[in-house]
Amino acid sequence: MIFKPSWKINYRKIALLSSLGLMLPSSIAVGLFFGYLLDKLFHTHPWLLLIFTLLGTASGFYNLIRGLNKIKDV
Repeated sequence: MIFKPSWKINYRKIALLSSLGLMLPSSIAVGLFFGYLLDKLFHTHPWLLLIFTLLGTASGFYNLIRGLNKIKDV
């Protein structure tokens, strides 16, 4: 007789959850970085920084919601 535990570790769900923690801050950081570089390049301080920060935040929340929906389906 083979022993089968009643609980099963779902490694796919663990991998998705671990990536969610960095999804929002990394999107915001990328937006800040590109906004800062473009502001320095075009001398438009602080407008492109603000625009790209908002775009990075929106992108981060969008990806966060997509990731949570993906976990719900797994």
